[in-house]
Amino acid sequence: MKDKTFPSSLKETRQHGNFSFPCAFYQAMHENDSSGFSYVVKHHWHEQIEIIYLEEDSYQVDINMNMTHLKSPCFCFINSGELHALISDSDRYQEQAVVFSADLLSFATLDLVQEQFMLPLLEHKLSFPSFLISEHPAFAQVQQEFLKIRSVFFRENHVCRDQFTIENPVSQLQVKAALLSILGILAEYALLTSNNPQHNPQVELLKRVISYIHQNYQRQLTLGELSALAGMNEQYFCRFFKKALGKTPISYINDYRIHHAATLLSTTELPVMEVCLESGFNNLGHFMKEFKKATQLTPLQFRKQTMTKSFK
Repeated sequence: MKDKTFPSSLKETRQHGNFSFPCAFYQAMHENDSSGFSYVVKHHWHEQIEIIYLEEDSYQVDINMNMTHLKSPCFCFINSGELHALISDSDRYQEQAVVFSADLLSFATLDLVQEQFMLPLLEHKLSFPSFLISEHPAFAQVQQEFLKIRSVFFRENHVCRDQFTIENPVSQLQVKAALLSILGILAEYALLTSNNPQHNPQVELLKRVISYIHQNYQRQLTLGELSALAGMNEQYFCRFFKKALGKTPISYINDYRIHHAATLLSTTELPVMEVCLESGFNNLGHFMKEFKKATQLTPLQFRKQTMTKSFK
């Protein structure tokens, strides 16, 4: 579903893996996070395919404006170009993901596998299922292959980093084989979907508005300018936004600002007033109220708690 009209600020530009092996592994675990916040992946899209393994906790997952509540363990599959976001229901999360280019699985010879699976995948005419829950008969098999991938990346990366990569060609072969095996399992259970790439104007509209918020959250944003950007009146825009994301535009902006403030409080020594202004709040009292409503702590209590956890 590649589309040149996607907002560039929501497109993830980081390289996953390297040029010769475009595949990387990621993990997010509550044991490594001292903030006490839920785990949040903000709205974005990328051309690569992503397999997400939700191992602990439950999550709200948004894929192309379709919000789904999932209980772990389960898998999410993000196809190329899909706008997606994720938030855990508590701070007890454990999420892992492998992100890879579809080119990685392609063959040089035009056999039946290349013709029926790889080329349609590359041309966005074949899609992974959005979710695979633990009750499905294919789950255990996919889980086994995913854990193989995880073990290879962990074997090659002894230090916990933001991105796990592998250089050993034998390890790369093992990961590639496991990814192909996952594709084969999904095909066996008829979970792959044939589709024609479609342009969804509502998804594109939402991408434009979210992108605008991410670029301008540090200044005052009004419903008027957001609804004008979407080409709607304010009342219809608010209904559209809440139906798509489960919260009002103002709540989304406040949440985005609060998470930015929490990052500044836990990673810098900026005074609270400066954190307030840097996060887009122009009133300290309003900032304190919204921050405490979201975290049950004042900004200083939050900073003290995160510093205490980080030194344990």
